[in-house]
Amino acid sequence: MTILAPRKDIGQIAHLSGSEILLSEQDIKRFDQVDGNQILQTLPGVYTQQEDGWGLRLNVGLRGTGVLRSSRVTLMEDGVLTSPAPYASPAAYYTPAMWKYQNIEILKGSSQLIAGPQTTGGAINMLTPVLDEKNDLMVTSAFGNYGQIRNFIQGEWKIANRTSIGLALNRSQADGFKQFNNEAVGGYALNDGYLKIGHHLDERDLHHLELFFGGTQERSNQSYVGLSLADAQSNPREQYFAANRDSMILDRSMLRFSYTANLKKGWFRADVYRQGAGRNWYKTDKVDAGNGAIGIASILMDPVKYAQEFAAMDGAADDSTVGYIKANRRQYKSQGMQLRGLWTENIGSIKFTQEAGLRMHYDEEDRFQESDKYSLKNSIQLLENGAKGEAGNRIDFASAQSAYYRATASYRSWTLQVGLRGENIMVSRVDFGKSNAERDFDIIKLRENRTQVLLPGISLNKSVGSWTIFSGIHKGFTPAGSKEGVLPEESINSELGIKHRKLPIQLTAFHSDYRCLLGSDMAASGGTGSGDLFNSGTALIQGVEARAGWIFDVFEIQANATYTDARFTNSFKSSFDEWNDVESGDKLPYMPTWQGGITASYGWKGLNIFTQLVYQSDRKSSADLEVADLPASVVVNAGMGYSLNKQWSVKLSLQNVSNEQHVVAARPAGYRLYAPRMILGSLTFQL
Repeated sequence: MTILAPRKDIGQIAHLSGSEILLSEQDIKRFDQVDGNQILQTLPGVYTQQEDGWGLRLNVGLRGTGVLRSSRVTLMEDGVLTSPAPYASPAAYYTPAMWKYQNIEILKGSSQLIAGPQTTGGAINMLTPVLDEKNDLMVTSAFGNYGQIRNFIQGEWKIANRTSIGLALNRSQADGFKQFNNEAVGGYALNDGYLKIGHHLDERDLHHLELFFGGTQERSNQSYVGLSLADAQSNPREQYFAANRDSMILDRSMLRFSYTANLKKGWFRADVYRQGAGRNWYKTDKVDAGNGAIGIASILMDPVKYAQEFAAMDGAADDSTVGYIKANRRQYKSQGMQLRGLWTENIGSIKFTQEAGLRMHYDEEDRFQESDKYSLKNSIQLLENGAKGEAGNRIDFASAQSAYYRATASYRSWTLQVGLRGENIMVSRVDFGKSNAERDFDIIKLRENRTQVLLPGISLNKSVGSWTIFSGIHKGFTPAGSKEGVLPEESINSELGIKHRKLPIQLTAFHSDYRCLLGSDMAASGGTGSGDLFNSGTALIQGVEARAGWIFDVFEIQANATYTDARFTNSFKSSFDEWNDVESGDKLPYMPTWQGGITASYGWKGLNIFTQLVYQSDRKSSADLEVADLPASVVVNAGMGYSLNKQWSVKLSLQNVSNEQHVVAARPAGYRLYAPRMILGSLTFQL
């Protein structure tokens, strides 16, 4: 279900209202990057934070929303919510694998009101290939350093009149680029794929049915344990002894049934979906060296203060030192139904388009966790199994009803669009308690928080020759979670820009005024991991986005840049590690002032050569720091492909050509480095 693609029979992109971005399959796969954070980083108004180097966790934000676990943007696949629990627990521990997508749509400005629930920064919609009733097949095998192996098959087969099947399967794995005792660690294995069946109910495709089933399986040796600042600067690929048992097991499935009616003047679409995900991230959580159990984030951010605990993490524990490895076991469920439709008609000389949508949604996150006790002397040996549920025994669940209406009127060179989105959300928590493994409902704690909100938006466009001048303003919103008394985050967001209708040239100024900011007590940000949201402070985020492209015969150049001024506008004290004691005027953490990139390509006959330069200015990991602890960086990527004939092609890709090893984050616990140089060679067969 595309959002940005134009309908030729309607004669306009009816929902066009601002600085949207449409990534093509060529853009997505140009450098063979598996990490979505790398793919999206250079786009204007898009901010990312690399975590594991393989893209297993997506950390992306739009226009200053914050990037942690993509919890402040709306993630969709084929127009349907794809986060495991987008209302009850929006942190996206499942990350869509980028290899399978034909397009990625990024909505910013008032155009995002059709998506929700996150409407401050924007929405990202990832699109699987459309079934076109044509037989095709692509098979790729790729091998690279650090034990990389990637094999995938993707194709479509017409099995009957008006019926076709799309199938895609991928196996991706690596040994890892971290080192412990001169052995590679930090690897992963990922199985991912989908099956799509499409059937036209008539010869003209006025009525279309589609059944989609997708699944993902991750087995990885990933950890929350990063490095101290000194070790990050001197030995960036080191992994500490205490992280050797850390691992992630994740399984996810999505079932979706869709009906589409292609009408003469518009369309109607219905989607019914159900998604399930289960994971257990078994990871080092605390160390007790005789001074009480200390969290790993505190130890790594101050290894001098916690010298005994840090020595134990590095393999020099005494007999009495113990570590706690927490089984962060969670089950997610997300299901619902959504209806959408669009109708266009001419009223005199005015082209009038109406679009409306309704979504009925339910999701939940079930935590049933324990923390096991280990000896850290010489080897990691189990001392005592934790009691089931003692480290988290609760269910957060949400029911939400949302609807939107949007009207667009076009008269000559003017286009006016007005829209309204409504959200009715109830988020609840059933806490069974640490000593209630049987989940006796007679001894539970209940809490709930209801949010009802109306989100208006308006935009005005003016065509001048081949250019469009656009402006818009809308109300932004982030759900408040289940804690009583916590209010949703709200903002007023505006943009003003100009873009070329045929060339990739665009300049946009944006302004977001935040009220009642939401913080999140997540382990991924160095907190306790309770997941509770809390209100604190106000902020102002403003900046300029620019993109331009030029074609000179066989040469093509694209450039993107974003300037962002993101600051708190009041002073307050906070227990949130990324904020702490905030003074008015402090910069928001993880927000670069400047970022951008230049991509150049050369194509001649079957040969394609491309290169990319990515720049990001320094950032703070915490608002109260006097100087930035995350340095500026320049990363260069390159690649070369050659088509041997119509069926066979080869490709060589290099990521981080100069092997730039700069610090990219101080979370989840300790400092993390940008992924080292990656070399990948691939062979593709295509029919």
